[in-house]
Amino acid sequence: MPQVVDPSVGIVFCEGSPGGVDGVLLAHILPLRNLYVRPVGGKRGMPAYIDGFLESYPSGPPGYLGFRERDFDVEPPDLAKLTRLHGQKPLWLSYRTVIENYFIDADLIREYWTAQQATTGWGHGPAPSKMDIQRRIMESARELIEYQSVRWALARLKPAPRWPEIHTTWTRNGSGHLPASLAFADCLHHAARLVTAFQDQVRGVGSDQLQDYAQGYRERFGAGTFLSQHKYLVWFHGKDMLAHLCPNLEPNFPRRHYINWAAEHVNVDEHPDLQELVALAREVA
Repeated sequence: MPQVVDPSVGIVFCEGSPGGVDGVLLAHILPLRNLYVRPVGGKRGMPAYIDGFLESYPSGPPGYLGFRERDFDVEPPDLAKLTRLHGQKPLWLSYRTVIENYFIDADLIREYWTAQQATTGWGHGPAPSKMDIQRRIMESARELIEYQSVRWALARLKPAPRWPEIHTTWTRNGSGHLPASLAFADCLHHAARLVTAFQDQVRGVGSDQLQDYAQGYRERFGAGTFLSQHKYLVWFHGKDMLAHLCPNLEPNFPRRHYINWAAEHVNVDEHPDLQELVALAREVA
């Protein structure tokens, strides 16, 4: 267990490892004078980690909260706000799916591109217009509709928190590594194989449910206003989006470098949910 910090200093627990993108973003947006950002590793172990960490305070725990990615665990709320997890601990889920979703922004990408194009070794030419970048974001979202529909359908099959985890993708390295085919039928085929592997553990979960759920999400994501209102930013997985978008921006576009840069340049004023997180953090600081 790490050394305890000053008990008068509030704590924001987050996912990831020290130096990871979650902690970097929080350090960028939160008032840190009297606040400590503590990465805890994986999201499933966050409650137990918090318990163990706070037990190290002999005179009682400081003010704290936990912030983690919503991922595919909960559908997004209608309004741009955080979602509080059920339970006694003040644990909050991001409005957008994962941290990388906040980096899918035409202004932010163009700002990065403009800053980098004057540096030595930048081989991607001048920055495209904001309109062109936004067009490519929309194209990537459109091409990911069927894959994301099946990923959400897999997540929907989990009837309760204690049900064994079912993977929401069949790619070897998980989110951010796209399958060879994004076609609906191919995605369903691979997803059905995942479901079959779990049928021995949980009754009542089968391929028919998977297909019904997937078709429902497919229709939702294919509706006329879904793309035009940029709802993919809160429904689709940001790692998948960037994996598809970056090569469309420019071959060999430096995705990892952009992500690390973007974590320190997100404009909190453009995200009501992140503003809400700042307000909550001030209460525990």
